[in-house]
Amino acid sequence: MAARPVIASIVDSGLLVELRTLTTSGSFSGDLCRCDGDLTLTLHDAGDALIGSATLHPTAVSWERERFANDLDISHSSSLHLLLARAGINGASNRILGELLTVSGLHEGEQQFRPADDAEALVAHRVPAPLAEALSKVSGDAAGQLDQESVRRLTRRLVESEGDTRAVRQLFAWLGTATWPTEAISGDGQLVRRMLDGLEPAVVERTLHELSTPSEVMGAVAWAAFLEEDAGVIGIIEPAIRRHLTKS
Repeated sequence: MAARPVIASIVDSGLLVELRTLTTSGSFSGDLCRCDGDLTLTLHDAGDALIGSATLHPTAVSWERERFANDLDISHSSSLHLLLARAGINGASNRILGELLTVSGLHEGEQQFRPADDAEALVAHRVPAPLAEALSKVSGDAAGQLDQESVRRLTRRLVESEGDTRAVRQLFAWLGTATWPTEAISGDGQLVRRMLDGLEPAVVERTLHELSTPSEVMGAVAWAAFLEEDAGVIGIIEPAIRRHLTKS
């Protein structure tokens, strides 16, 4: 614990109350995870003396491991990680990704990539209409490997047809429809991330505030999962994420 750097301090009373509730609500697993956890949470008194600590895992928390030797399976783990993102702690996108994939039904089956020469698949995967002709004979597998000039042409065609804001929303919806892990990481998902990289960051950030559909929200989280720092992005789309999880 002592070797871990301090990455955030939470002193706001409202956040502390919420944090206490989220890290003490759940059911005991009857076991103790042997890993060190993703993060360490330390509790200090008014004089800054250490009075307690816990290791945080994607869906569990372990308070005073030597004392209790019992993990608490958190009732609302996604809410906890969203709160941590609000406090400036990165990594929430990866920690909530599993739950979002489940509620969105995006775990891959036998078919790992969008097939070529399949007009219905283009629609089902939410490939933007202005790109349908250019990608009709390109499978998801091949789409992820397109050369950079082809990616630039596709990006330019989409923006010229839809405008930059609608283009970003359509790209997020497309990414948010790719199944995991293969298609989202190395197929259409890789192409979408490369296209987003070619757009003005200010446009992408502005559009994050407008996302509303489940596929757009899922796509934004999937995109954020590949960023070195995702806390700012997750902070923007947190209300949309909560709506998506609540409706699912």
